[in-house]
Amino acid sequence: MSYLPPPPAYGSPVPPPQYAGAKTRLRGRVLRLLGWIFLGAAVVLFVIGGVIVGTKSLGKVNGFQRLPISDGGGTVHLNGTGKWVIYYEAGNVNDSIKRIPDFTVAVTSPSGQPVTISPYGKRTDGKVDKFTYDYHGHKGAAAGEFTADEKGAYRVTLHGGDDLPSDATAAFGRDIKGSALAGGIVIVFGVLCGIAAVVLLIVGFVKRGRHKRELTAGSYGGGYGYAPPPGYAPPAGFGGYGQAPGYGQPPGYGQPPGYGQPPGYGQAPGYGRPPGYGQAPGSSEPPDGEDQPGFGRPPQ
Repeated sequence: MSYLPPPPAYGSPVPPPQYAGAKTRLRGRVLRLLGWIFLGAAVVLFVIGGVIVGTKSLGKVNGFQRLPISDGGGTVHLNGTGKWVIYYEAGNVNDSIKRIPDFTVAVTSPSGQPVTISPYGKRTDGKVDKFTYDYHGHKGAAAGEFTADEKGAYRVTLHGGDDLPSDATAAFGRDIKGSALAGGIVIVFGVLCGIAAVVLLIVGFVKRGRHKRELTAGSYGGGYGYAPPPGYAPPAGFGGYGQAPGYGQPPGYGQPPGYGQPPGYGQAPGYGRPPGYGQAPGSSEPPDGEDQPGFGRPPQ
């Protein structure tokens, strides 16, 4: 027969229990997973937004055909039909511009037909949709639009007022406002996903680090004991410093039968005593605790 070893003394370190095949999952795992997902989404959105802005929107600014307003006009070659936009460009154009400076433009198609020009956006309230850009040194704002029914060379006549800057230019190109807005929205969502990813990852790693410290300190699943303060005494009935009451070997463990027992311990009265044991010499009375046949009975 074997017995479990006694527990460690009070105040000694008790490492947390280890279970076979069990692996502790650190806290913050879900937050970290969500953080990495949001971070990946942010990267993808940044790439998509950049592609849209670079190829479908601002990337086309460099390809605009430009005519200085001071030159009075010229010819532009349109490679397709549909909507075309006239942009006003100058060094002082920025996103806070309130109105397009006064200048006139007339466009004639390759077949010699005049082209109708409308304010940009064709708004019925008389206002002009505001759209500006600043790309590779080109600063412009959408001024008007027209529809080309045929490809080819279009004759343009320009006339500006005295308040126009000397670098004022009319640029002709496709409408890039929709692509610019779409790319900007995608990039904004990418920024939001990036912020969410940073927050989730920070909180997740903080929880993970705190959980690791708790496991190291032993406060999770058992813990470490500490030495008692000076003057501390174990509670009454505590079976020895560091042992539970009664902890140890059972009575008589490892002793031969009868070891340390007084004579006659556990024997019935008279067991193992010789005849006459305990009687005075010449006495006919039975020994104490023994009856003889008929002793103490009434006469028959």
